[in-house]
Amino acid sequence: MLCRQPHDLTEALHAQARRTAAYMLKRRARDYARRPMQLEILYPGLAAAAPDTLIAVAAHLLKNERKNPRRWFGFGGEIGALNAKAAMLLGRTLRQHTPRWNA
Repeated sequence: MLCRQPHDLTEALHAQARRTAAYMLKRRARDYARRPMQLEILYPGLAAAAPDTLIAVAAHLLKNERKNPRRWFGFGGEIGALNAKAAMLLGRTLRQHTPRWNA
């Protein structure tokens, strides 16, 4: 597979940032899957929630995180969004792999 090499430094940095963000999200979602009690930090009762509830709560947390003002120097504001997106990714994965009994 031939990778396209960006010619612009800004484009290269954006591409690396996207890869890093995707890696962090997947890693955090896997951590939540291994230790579901960590989800309790995000929202009480989330560790025992159904996948659809997990997705809904994560979407609500992400929506609230986007409303909060950011610090001018950029540190600290992305952690809540990262956790919410990782919980949403875990919920979608669980929903995909959970058998449906509504037949």
